[in-house]
Amino acid sequence: MALQAMSALKAAHADYTRAQSYHFPVDYPWPPASLGMPPHTYTLDLSGNGELEFPDRFHYMITVRLGPNIHTEVELISVQGIIYEQDGVHVDFGGTVTPTWSKPKNSQNVLPVDPFRTLQLLRGTLAARDLGDTTIASVRVHQYAMKIDPARLIAEETPALVDPSLRPALADAIQKGTFNVEVWIGIDDHLIRRISIDEARRDTIALHNAEINSAPPPGASDQGIVAITDQIVLNFHDFNSPVTIKPPTVR
Repeated sequence: MALQAMSALKAAHADYTRAQSYHFPVDYPWPPASLGMPPHTYTLDLSGNGELEFPDRFHYMITVRLGPNIHTEVELISVQGIIYEQDGVHVDFGGTVTPTWSKPKNSQNVLPVDPFRTLQLLRGTLAARDLGDTTIASVRVHQYAMKIDPARLIAEETPALVDPSLRPALADAIQKGTFNVEVWIGIDDHLIRRISIDEARRDTIALHNAEINSAPPPGASDQGIVAITDQIVLNFHDFNSPVTIKPPTVR
């Protein structure tokens, strides 16, 4: 019922936080010391806010924190699965400032939280547990805890790997990982107000580098295991407020 109620919406506002952590083997030279992180530990924190227009587009302002030393702002628009990144401005002779946009060469590294994919994940959940009633922003909600079906994740993620030889490693990582979900649903309107996802898995380094489309650092082996945790909290609010999201002009 909750997904049916969400699909009937025209628009909503959304905000999220995401914390990722990667623990590499002690003989793997990553991350570099210049990032200021503990040895062999790579952390990434994101927070985003924006709006979405059903069924297939969203617009986010995202703050990215990479360890203690790097802090940047990113503006993204996604329309029908195509991501656009605001990468600068153009100033004409009259002084008019116009944002410029491009399509990232590797959109996997942009790391937005796709609200539509997150909602779809709820269709593949198992073992729902009732956690009772609470409130979010003065709205009465009911809370549930579930697990994501690993078979569904394998079916969705393995076709995206360019190297088919890595698909068994991905399936193994998903089968042995943990993928927990909590969801808060409005008692009166049946709208989803919050989704929390907590994932933990262990990838081979070769698989990890393939997923982020990145080569190993100089002198590094693609052998070994990287332990990954990913925590996402996605909130929906201001349902059916005026929202218009269009693809930007790409330079």
